[in-house]
Amino acid sequence: MIRRLLLLNGLAIVGVVLNHTIGWGYVAMFWWTDRYRPVAVPDFSQMGGLSYWGLRFFEQLLMFSIPAFLFVSGYFIAVATGRTRSNVSPSVVRQRIVNLAIPYLLWSLIYFGANAVLEDQIFTPWQYLRLLLVGGAAQAFYYVPLVIQLYLLALLMVPLARSHWRPLLLASLAIQLVPLALRYPVLLGMDWPWAIQLERWFPAWFFPGHLFWFTVGVVVGFHVGDFRVWLARWKWWLLGLLVVTVPLGILEWEWILRASSQGWLGQERTFFDDLYSALAILTFLAFERVNLPAARQLADWGTRSYGIYLVHSLVLLVAMKVIYHAVPWLLAHQILLQPLLLALGLAVPLALMALVNRSPARRFYAYLFG
Repeated sequence: MIRRLLLLNGLAIVGVVLNHTIGWGYVAMFWWTDRYRPVAVPDFSQMGGLSYWGLRFFEQLLMFSIPAFLFVSGYFIAVATGRTRSNVSPSVVRQRIVNLAIPYLLWSLIYFGANAVLEDQIFTPWQYLRLLLVGGAAQAFYYVPLVIQLYLLALLMVPLARSHWRPLLLASLAIQLVPLALRYPVLLGMDWPWAIQLERWFPAWFFPGHLFWFTVGVVVGFHVGDFRVWLARWKWWLLGLLVVTVPLGILEWEWILRASSQGWLGQERTFFDDLYSALAILTFLAFERVNLPAARQLADWGTRSYGIYLVHSLVLLVAMKVIYHAVPWLLAHQILLQPLLLALGLAVPLALMALVNRSPARRFYAYLFG
């Protein structure tokens, strides 16, 4: 199971990088259109075209990525607890938080500097402090304060996951459904002030909107034998439902976008996104004996996923700035832009980690990349 989870982690980090390249693809398609067409921006004339649907399809496929990271993190909390202890050691939780926090703080400072130079974003000291607390240095950094909260909650969760796992799963699912349900009236532009106010209480970095994924990982880690039996019984049903939820997720978001009367909505998780994510993780684990191409490479990336996660957003930002100014025609061709950005988003962080690991700075590797 552990080898399979490392492979899942590798797929998840590729998914995260590709998801952010798709986000840049939308920027090129709608907001930077004037770099390759004589139009005023934003220009949504390409919405509904082949490139648009290609991006939407892959965006839907990648929705499992962050839930997969949280599932794996929860599973390894159970592994670290062991079979004999009643609860995870506070020292284990503390060390994992430190391993996350130090690289996060260093790279946040680097991002602050890059944003000041490239985006002319300069804040007050208090604003910088707040951004650090909520993962605001980069769009993807919300994950770090989120998983730190979940590690702290593991001290309460682990005893329940051993002996009362069913009510624990139901409670965590109910908690996660609250911000999910509140998201719909906001996305649809309904005039419900109470819903808008409540939805603001659940930003992406706050644990309730992601609690279930981590909880399932902890529970599975303690009951892996029963879990495997259940997966073997239902794996073909899981696969069938997974295939169905892909188009349903795409259609649901397109319906929300049109019903909102907005030209564009930033990516938000929806009911079918979460259902798809659960089915994707379960199906992947159910077909444990099915080998994937480049499985060894993906598993290796899975062990270095945190370093890739921290660095890739800056790589994509710099790459897109260069493309915008030097080769703007490339912005019009997603079939070329997406593979290039994905390759850079993976290769540059991996090369940087390899360089540090083979240099005199090796002793600082853990502080930089976890």
